[in-house]
Amino acid sequence: MDYTNTYAKFLKKFMQPKKRLRVVFDCSNGTTGIVIKSLSNLVISKLKIDIINSKPDGNFPAHGPNPMAKGSMDDLRKEVKKQKADLGVILDADGDRVFFVDNLGRSVSADAVAALMSGNFSGPVILDARAGYLARRLIRANGQKVVDSRVGHAFIKKLMFTKKVEFAAEMSGHYYFNFKGGAVWDSGILGAIYFINAVSKLKNGLADWLDQLPQYFHSGELNFKIRNKKVAINRIMRYYKKYAVKTSRLDGLRMEFPDWWFIVRPSNTEDLLRLILEAKTKKSFEKNIAKMKMLIK
Repeated sequence: MDYTNTYAKFLKKFMQPKKRLRVVFDCSNGTTGIVIKSLSNLVISKLKIDIINSKPDGNFPAHGPNPMAKGSMDDLRKEVKKQKADLGVILDADGDRVFFVDNLGRSVSADAVAALMSGNFSGPVILDARAGYLARRLIRANGQKVVDSRVGHAFIKKLMFTKKVEFAAEMSGHYYFNFKGGAVWDSGILGAIYFINAVSKLKNGLADWLDQLPQYFHSGELNFKIRNKKVAINRIMRYYKKYAVKTSRLDGLRMEFPDWWFIVRPSNTEDLLRLILEAKTKKSFEKNIAKMKMLIK
């Protein structure tokens, strides 16, 4: 039995844009293409949907299955500009992660996505420990509390269930939902729907909204090959301990200072130490990222 239409009808219930938008979906030749096609036929009065790379193909002829890989979003950027779309959506091959570009074809950070999407929900929002200034600032400004979680769906889902939180965001492109009855799951398609709903409420479009946000200097996730990760983390903590205004060992080591913060997390499977660092000014960023690299090595 084909359940595609049944699933599409279920998803349609959540599609509630305030105005009709044009959206490009890149399905990465994965599993979501047939669902998005079916959904597009059901919401034609609400959205104009253009779909690229929709045919499931394990050879991934258009680009790799991971939207975070270099070049994976090139097709989407081009199509959004060509169609003069309001935004673009790219799903990974199995459909549990989703990423976005604005109407100018620029990538939208996970922090910005989490902040905008959180407006669809009431109550606190769970963020993983890697979340930065922007998501925390905007969510709190909306009157919502931020709850930190360890990275990983098992930790996030358990926290959502026990604290009865409706929405959680992970900086890797996973977005989690908790509905009445205790069902907690992550879904790239449902994340896309809630983001589309949020974008439809913006007065001047996604790019304009992004351009008025405060700007921070962010390293992205940097990987360092190092065998004794514990020694490196302890060395970093000893050096910064007297300067930090907040320290957390929830997941690796996160330390916050007046104008910057960092998190270092050891890989569980490789000899890698993962670093994210963000600062409020370029000067602070350059100074502290250089020092951090010296301490790690």
